[in-house]
Amino acid sequence: MKLRSKSLLTICAVFSIFCLVLSIILNTIVIEGYSNLEKNIVTEHVSRVLNQFDQECDNLAAMAWDWSIWDDTYLFVEDSNEVFIQTNMQYEIFKDIKINFMMFYNTTGSLVFSKAFDFQHENETTLPTSLYEYISKNNESFFIHRNLESSQSGIILYDKNETPVFIAVTPILQSNKDGPIHGTFIIGRFLDDNKVESIGNITHLVVVLHPKSNQLSLDFQHATSYIDKIPIFIQPINSTYVAGYIVMNDIFGDPIFVIEVGSYRDVYNQGIALIQTLLISLILTVVISIASMIFIVDRFITSRLTSLTQSVNAIKNYSDLSKHLQVKGNDEIAILKKNFNEMLTSLQKTWAMKDSAEFALQKKIDELERFKAVTIDREIKMIELKKQINELKSNTGENTLNEH
Repeated sequence: MKLRSKSLLTICAVFSIFCLVLSIILNTIVIEGYSNLEKNIVTEHVSRVLNQFDQECDNLAAMAWDWSIWDDTYLFVEDSNEVFIQTNMQYEIFKDIKINFMMFYNTTGSLVFSKAFDFQHENETTLPTSLYEYISKNNESFFIHRNLESSQSGIILYDKNETPVFIAVTPILQSNKDGPIHGTFIIGRFLDDNKVESIGNITHLVVVLHPKSNQLSLDFQHATSYIDKIPIFIQPINSTYVAGYIVMNDIFGDPIFVIEVGSYRDVYNQGIALIQTLLISLILTVVISIASMIFIVDRFITSRLTSLTQSVNAIKNYSDLSKHLQVKGNDEIAILKKNFNEMLTSLQKTWAMKDSAEFALQKKIDELERFKAVTIDREIKMIELKKQINELKSNTGENTLNEH
């Protein structure tokens, strides 16, 4: 693999790992932070709804005191006079004070009078028998007052199939708040869909009541948020909606239903948008950085090394040691070129010395050849000539002997 490819892969791998690590850090820190912030906001929303429920109970209790500490009421539980009924038990009065029913009990716990109105249909209605039975069943809690200032207010669920009720219970006293207690005054307001919607409008939240019998997939034992040590279960429903759930107790402290408080996930989605913006910026930064790094590496390293390789190959192919590399700058590659040029100079000198030595050697050989031709070859010719003379002498002597 070429150096340019290795550099490209290395740079991309390093920046990819950097992006991955930074993305994990951003998701872990930023998203977790916004998630915790969302939990705090949902907890605050649930708290607002609970405060509104408490405000409804307090307002109802204050209204109950206004009616129970009144001489007219004090006398009414004794004589049940029609004037009181005609004057005070009209639909407009109930609508103005926003209550659905009133109950007047005497000191024996017997019902003296009750009246109820349905605001949705704007007419008088009859209270369910189960409500009267519920109050009679809990007569000790409702009709036995510890002192002149004792009162109760809260929510009751007198029948699982009926609508929950805001209720306030106060003793009936004289207008100067003196006793003895002449009975018990109970007023109530149905916690129907209209009332739940009204609470939602006041708090600007989505409020839904779930019966306790419904098996919601909520694990309050693992709740991470609390209000006055009461656990709140927080669950994102989708990408735009989150809900907080809390168990609502009745006037006696028994759980009766689960309140769902929903809101839009604006803060969390802002965190997601921030992460997306950061990631897009990071990706653009990485792309620009990679392009810049590749340009820098190619411009100042790989291209110069490629040029160096081409120059060396040209010198090798043409076997011309007189050629030298062009040196620019004073970095490592420039130093390498200088050293390479020095090596070429040294090789050129070596080759020149080699050529000179070969020329001198060849001259000596040529001289020896001439010397050989002048001396040794002449000596060989003289020897051959002597041999021929001797042969001639030998042949001449033999011929003389034969003549004799």
